Amino acid sequence: MRAKRSIHLAHSLLAAMLVGFMLVTSGCGGSSQSQQQASQNKSQLDTALQHAEASGVPASQLAPIVKQEQQLSSTSAPFTLFNDQPDTDYYLSQARQYHQLYIQLQGIISSVTDQYATQAQMDMQDFQQTLAVQATKKAGNIQAFFEQYNKDNALLAAAVTPKDYIAISRDAGSAIQALHLLATTYTQLTTFKDTINQMQKARLDVSAMQVQYQGDLVTFNNAVRPADFQNLSSLVDAQYSMAVANSMLALPYAGAAKLSEFKTQLGLLKTYGMDASAYQKLYAADQAAMKKVTNIAEYLSVSAKIDADIATMHDDLVQGAANYLVGELDREARAWGKAHLYHDTFDGNNYILDAGYTSDGIGYWISRDLSWAYAPSDFQAVVDEENNEFFNLQMLEQDYYDHTPYNKVHQTDLEMFQHYPSLKQGMVLMVSFVEQAMRVYDNGKLINAFLVTTGRVERPALPGVWTVQDRKSPTEFKSDDPPGSPFWYPPTHINYAILYHWGGFFVHDAWWRVNFGPGTQFPHYDVGGDEAFAGNGSHGCINMQEDQAAWVYAHTDWNTQIAVY
Repeated sequence: MRAKRSIHLAHSLLAAMLVGFMLVTSGCGGSSQSQQQASQNKSQLDTALQHAEASGVPASQLAPIVKQEQQLSSTSAPFTLFNDQPDTDYYLSQARQYHQLYIQLQGIISSVTDQYATQAQMDMQDFQQTLAVQATKKAGNIQAFFEQYNKDNALLAAAVTPKDYIAISRDAGSAIQALHLLATTYTQLTTFKDTINQMQKARLDVSAMQVQYQGDLVTFNNAVRPADFQNLSSLVDAQYSMAVANSMLALPYAGAAKLSEFKTQLGLLKTYGMDASAYQKLYAADQAAMKKVTNIAEYLSVSAKIDADIATMHDDLVQGAANYLVGELDREARAWGKAHLYHDTFDGNNYILDAGYTSDGIGYWISRDLSWAYAPSDFQAVVDEENNEFFNLQMLEQDYYDHTPYNKVHQTDLEMFQHYPSLKQGMVLMVSFVEQAMRVYDNGKLINAFLVTTGRVERPALPGVWTVQDRKSPTEFKSDDPPGSPFWYPPTHINYAILYHWGGFFVHDAWWRVNFGPGTQFPHYDVGGDEAFAGNGSHGCINMQEDQAAWVYAHTDWNTQIAVY
């Protein structure tokens, strides 16, 4: 009995000591406060992780943080009986590690957001270029795509989270796919219509086919989604096959048309410098097979073979065109430039006026796009960009002979509006290389005009239709070139800067200049500016007087377009 009492007494003493220890620990406050701080930091990290996942940061990017947090949370504080310092150190360490994970997480969120923002900007630029190309063909419900582009552009300006940018890229990608399918489906409809006309010339009954074609045209003009065009494409193919099957007399016309298309593609492939020998053999075999056709089944078989053979050429054609056209643009620009040289009385040298279209200008950036191209759609986007630059070059050549005052509407501006319908809406900065002038349009109406200075021959400004990439007021420019380079400049304060193309191409004030306008993109004497930097063109930017740049900055926003030709 005494032994039990002794054991009970010992337990009571131990309990009293533990209670006393807890009171001492609680009384000093160190372990309790540090434990509370660790708990708060963990809650902060958990909340940030939930927010990051909800905002679209991929789980794979968050996994290292989650793993480290789980490992940290699974540890236990060392138990000490008489000294609470190890507990305090443990919780302080835990709080610090949770906070470090929180800082790492913020860096991941920022990096992922920047990545998706850059991709969304590039996708929107591809959307704009693809839309501009299709708009010139005046086929389909292009207005719906313009509305979607404007909507996505507004979403881009307001986007904050990765999820926002992902949605914009997804919409732009779907629209680009639909626009490419629009072109393909329109070609099918055109072929269908041509076949109907050929049959009509042969005095065949085409009334049913005409009804089908009109119905297809209505569907085509209402289509906006990739699936709409895919379904219509399948329908037109079926109707075309049935029409051919029901009209034996149309076979020679249809067969000749298919072979003619094949031959045309062969010619283009050779022009682009691609090896066409394998396709030439296919064409010869298809031509021989078509001559032997005696019934519908044979015709459909040969026709399908021709379609398949033409389809195999597509990727080579697009890739060949993309590589050929960038060189052709440079050759045409240099040929025109040499035939219309600008004689600089300041240094006695002659300079080309269209350097922006050469390999020193936009050609460099197109070649860069080509180096990144992988899929046929990538090469097609480059081809579309190149075709737009050929049009822009034609506008420069036409503007060369236009003596309309720089502050009046020019015919080339109007033609730019027609070629790029998106320019008709909102604020547009229209810049002419030949005139070294900027005309500002609001919804197609001229509201102001300024003389400017664009890039020198070695580093010209970039022709094209661009959207605002960034706006800064004020900012500081720092040279990417090392000291000693003829292109180096010291850190320079800039009051108003609008980025129109990534890589450092801005519209901005050049307070160090006095003279702007024709010839200032070449070596010249500036009557009152800093001659060290004012005696030549810019490094690719579009320079303006400070007060005029202030006006432009105040009257533009992220939706402004910059058209340079």
